[in-house]
Amino acid sequence: MNIRIQTLDFKYLDEAFALATEVFIDGSTLHKALDIGLDEYRTYLEEPFQKMVGEGFSVVAIDEETDKVVGGIIASDFHHHLDVPIGKSEKLAPLGALGNALAAKYLQVRQISKGQVVLSDMAVMAPEMAGKKIYQQMKAFCHQNASAKGYQRIVGELSSASTQHVVLNKLKHKKVVEISFSDFEYQGNYPFASIKEPPSVILAEGLL
Repeated sequence: MNIRIQTLDFKYLDEAFALATEVFIDGSTLHKALDIGLDEYRTYLEEPFQKMVGEGFSVVAIDEETDKVVGGIIASDFHHHLDVPIGKSEKLAPLGALGNALAAKYLQVRQISKGQVVLSDMAVMAPEMAGKKIYQQMKAFCHQNASAKGYQRIVGELSSASTQHVVLNKLKHKKVVEISFSDFEYQGNYPFASIKEPPSVILAEGLL
């Protein structure tokens, strides 16, 4: 199998969007905790997904034999994610609130401007690609692309144990922010308290 890693362009936008939303609904502990359905998540994500892809940082893995999208990383200038409006969906609002809380804590550590830090916002892989090190290849491509544009750092919101292991232990990124799922409060509730593994979401930072 030959895999091509490239910048995600609009030719593969719909397929990448379908894969990303399916993977997150099936595998994300955050989405399961909120009992989010696929259709409502796609409605919520469609517009911001297109905007992020339009920035030119996102990466896609293509099976050259089938021309099928088998992986992707959706990335964006982190400055665009500071204090983002929660949106109209009450059910999905805790996701936005958690992202804002991570960003606020990060700003206590590092003051940033536009053009300095890239956020690796969504990383997805088709199930049959597990163990083939395609994630690491996409990550390296994303880093090179951002560095070529003059960015100095990349950050990622890590909510799964496997991603935390790869990014912190293999890629050697530094944990700069951590929020315990059991302690995160939104409007008097603890929407992610049911998540036990991993116990927290981490914002990790790497130099480019």
